[in-house]
Amino acid sequence: MKTRKDIWTVKHSHRVALAVGAVLSTMTVAPQAVAESASAASQSNEASPVETLSVYGSRMDTQKANAGVAVSTVSLEEIEKRQGSNVTDLIRHLPNVSVLGGGRDAAQSVSIRGLSSDNGRVIQLVDGARQNFSVGHRSSLFIDPELLSSVEVVRGPSSTLWGSGALGGVFAQNTKSASDFLSGTETLGGYVKQGFHSNDNASRTSGAVFGRTETVDWLVQSYYHDSDDSQLGNGKTLSYSADREKGGFAKLVFTPSLDHQWSFIARQGKRDAMVPSNPTTEEPSTSSPLVYRQVEDQSLSLTYNYNPSQSWVDLDTRLYWNDTEVNEYRVDKGEFDNNQMQTLGLSLSNRSTFKALTLTTGLDAYQDRFETVRDKSNTSRPDNQDAEAQSVGVFSQVDVPLGQAWHWQAGVRFDAYDAKDKRPESTIGNHDNTAWSPSTALTWNATEQLALTASYREAFRAPSLEEMYASGTHFGMNQFVPNPDLKPEESANKELNITYTFSSSQYIDQGYIDARVFRNDVDNFINQSVKDGSWGAYNGTTVKTNLPEAKLEGIEISLHHQLGGFTNNLSYSQTEGKNKHDGSYLDNIPAHKWVAETDYALATLPVSVGGRVSHYADQDDTNNANTYDGYTLWDLYASYSPNGAWDGVKFDLAIDNLTDEQYTQAWAQTASPGRDIKFNVRYQF
Repeated sequence: MKTRKDIWTVKHSHRVALAVGAVLSTMTVAPQAVAESASAASQSNEASPVETLSVYGSRMDTQKANAGVAVSTVSLEEIEKRQGSNVTDLIRHLPNVSVLGGGRDAAQSVSIRGLSSDNGRVIQLVDGARQNFSVGHRSSLFIDPELLSSVEVVRGPSSTLWGSGALGGVFAQNTKSASDFLSGTETLGGYVKQGFHSNDNASRTSGAVFGRTETVDWLVQSYYHDSDDSQLGNGKTLSYSADREKGGFAKLVFTPSLDHQWSFIARQGKRDAMVPSNPTTEEPSTSSPLVYRQVEDQSLSLTYNYNPSQSWVDLDTRLYWNDTEVNEYRVDKGEFDNNQMQTLGLSLSNRSTFKALTLTTGLDAYQDRFETVRDKSNTSRPDNQDAEAQSVGVFSQVDVPLGQAWHWQAGVRFDAYDAKDKRPESTIGNHDNTAWSPSTALTWNATEQLALTASYREAFRAPSLEEMYASGTHFGMNQFVPNPDLKPEESANKELNITYTFSSSQYIDQGYIDARVFRNDVDNFINQSVKDGSWGAYNGTTVKTNLPEAKLEGIEISLHHQLGGFTNNLSYSQTEGKNKHDGSYLDNIPAHKWVAETDYALATLPVSVGGRVSHYADQDDTNNANTYDGYTLWDLYASYSPNGAWDGVKFDLAIDNLTDEQYTQAWAQTASPGRDIKFNVRYQF
């Protein structure tokens, strides 16, 4: 069902609580590349051989330089080829990266090695700023792919550098700048872009103006998208999957000298749709009524980089503010809800190099404020909430060469956090805790081509405000029971990595094979359980508790080959998860996946073509009768940038699900869209 106008307006006062800890004078830096040729191969993008540098510098570069950490990058060229309606379309092909939630964009989340962003077990970053919004049955993926210059995914626990939430990894999105469009001596330009998606009749319009001088780089960009309901492979319609999006951002980069750089970014987006209150369900119901949902997401960030000629200073400082507000109107009962999360944060990192030794140190401090307002026309509703949490963490990581063939990397982080229920009538206790996150990796460069790495990394996730303080009615007369005594989730990841870099020959220009095996033991899993009362679950309770130990283990194999205009990639990945206490399977573990892709850039014409085939195996490792059939998806794409009179015009064509496969992702309740022909035209001036 299409949403063409606002149904209601909710007035809500915005409050920002300033609670950033004192700035510590800590210095940080990324370690040098470990076995440069092998490390570069192992960390390069499985989808593209071109390494895209992170716009927020040293911390992600530190991850890339550590052969014990798997990092994948999706480049701007790849983003334009995919023409994704959601950022998940850009990364679902990566090893052990999957999408949860089903066919509606409003339900989707990112899962890395079996741990998902929808419950905070994967950290999401936009231009280096944490995105901490996490509320039940609501996606936290708001940024449109049109704004992005690259996407980077860190697979595996990474709390040493990133803090709470990095149990599964890090999912980082980087926005565009003028330098992504201007080349040579160009100083001013713009573009207009129009796209069409056949499956849901989506119209996708965007445009930007940008410019640069010797000291200033600026860009202003906006977009507007409108779509109908998605069509499935069986010819049926996925009801209530239409939505409308609009937004944009502005970026200003000021470089007064080679040593100093200031960046300011302002971003705002809005999405509205008619969906079940739990959009992962197939149809609206009594427990998941139809709602008109408006999501407004906005952020501001100010970044300062100081990089003088001294090798011991490469400082990155960031101050940021995020505000995500979800307004809902329950159509059948005329009830209004408001959910708002605000985050104010500060991060510091610095790079120091002392001969062969490199050091990374830094500070993160942020405050979350979560508020809800429930319509009181019906008392059988969850209570209003007003909760606040602060977190401060300091970290340090060092990379040390040990002779000619060995490198050792070690790091540690300390975090202190506290949370409290701010409702005046509340008798719920406060929550505070601390956590240590050590990591280490040892790399042996056995030959110039072969490198082996063994690593150990710990991570943690502090309980969310909603998990600790939700109260009131859940459904019927079932009651939420607050639990401020929840322990943080803790993980310990052991990983072995082998990388072999091929020598150049008549059959290969460059290439590598990278194989990883890992085991991630997770303690104190936070789980929601519904306990029966005298009338069953209807008048029972819902509470968040810590579960016994769990384990997730798997493998990742990636092969990259490039020869002339051909680029080929092949990967296989699997993750298996179990409760170590009783041997039961964990939910939301992705199916085993094969992905093969080839690209060809014509030498005589400005044309590139390519295709991808992805095979997902059956997923029958479940604790009930529900199993999920495997499926195979075929995708094609092509780009053409004519010259002469058509200079500045670019055509992109992509066909997703070429065979119109009817399929449902593992653990999803709704099927995913069928064939989608996507055509896009951009004119840059």
